Amino acid sequence: MRSPRPASAATALFSVMVVSLTGALAPASARAAAPAKYASAARGSNDFFNSDSCPTSTFCMAVGELNKNGHAPALSEILTKGHWVTRSVPSPSHGLNVFANEVSCASRRSCLFVGDHFGQQGPDTNLAEAWNGSSWRVVTATNPTRATFSLLTDVACPTVSFCLVVGQAGKGSRGQDAAYTWTNRKTWRQIRVPRPRRARASTLAGLACFNASNCLAVGNWTNAKGRSLPFAARWHDGRWKLLPPRAIRGQRLTNFQAVSCPAATRCIAVGNTEDNARGEFFHAFAEVWSRGKWHLSTLRHPPSLFLGVSCPAPNRCFASGYTFPSKTTFAHPLIETWNGRFWTTQHPVETRAPRRGDILPHVSCVSRSHCETVGFSFRPGVKNTDRTLAETWNGRRWKLLTTPNP
Repeated sequence: MRSPRPASAATALFSVMVVSLTGALAPASARAAAPAKYASAARGSNDFFNSDSCPTSTFCMAVGELNKNGHAPALSEILTKGHWVTRSVPSPSHGLNVFANEVSCASRRSCLFVGDHFGQQGPDTNLAEAWNGSSWRVVTATNPTRATFSLLTDVACPTVSFCLVVGQAGKGSRGQDAAYTWTNRKTWRQIRVPRPRRARASTLAGLACFNASNCLAVGNWTNAKGRSLPFAARWHDGRWKLLPPRAIRGQRLTNFQAVSCPAATRCIAVGNTEDNARGEFFHAFAEVWSRGKWHLSTLRHPPSLFLGVSCPAPNRCFASGYTFPSKTTFAHPLIETWNGRFWTTQHPVETRAPRRGDILPHVSCVSRSHCETVGFSFRPGVKNTDRTLAETWNGRRWKLLTTPNP
């Protein structure tokens, strides 16, 4: 989902992929190179979820984007009493186009979503908005000094009084990772983030906190030779420390997309590799950080991507994303579970024809028997047909839920 991207793309690899995925991804060589969100805003009609957060079994918040009257406002929906309901999101007066990238809720009355906002010509600027239980308000989320573009890629709020945020900022086409804290629901502060030596570019795409003192951020960085490598940093007692994972052998690149930390010293990160075969296909993988070291947990052979992960217990995780047959142009939803030793493929519901392309970029689990996964469906080969998608897990099976598409 997320690899180093040009400043104009603004939102982590997933934002570039979202609109181009009306025809789903096949080999890497077939990926659309243009920053799709501008095209999406011009043509309209797409509704999609990027992220969800479920602090309790009776409440979830999901955010994403829709297109309306020639611009792209953020999309927000809450799941309450088994039904998804739309909630309006204010747009900043300068830069009406909003990309809600990720959301984290410490309670049903305390959420923060992060992303960016932009005008027709840019530039991309940090955006954060806070939920108080009934409405959203724009948070003053200043950009780093001297940055010509800035965006926020993930957020984790382990308590109602503390959120950690990561993103990217820079000049021209090069960006470096950035991080911020938001405390007591009012104070936004940039904090220094370490980065690998001689990194041409770096980005933190995924973030998770076990508590306010123990968080882990993952992403990738580009070395002096232009190679993309995995990147991880731990936030512990107010300080960052690099935890460099190794690139996966036999793969062209290794990109982390998301992470979940069910314990202070145990985290599970997921993402995708790109192989060295002629087709250059993506493959979903997962790694476990435990006892101060990284260990490869799984590398799927079929073409696939993991985009989200949620671990309700140290030995129970759910990873979401999608698979795609090598010679077709549609995607199948992918969910796998981990029992501490092995990964097992589950069977999420697939939408019916003609909506037979399904992407699940995010999953949030309250317990082993209660998860919500969100994303979007589309009509293969037909542009601008994205529609919100949500499924719920009851411990036995996945069930498709009805979601509004305003």
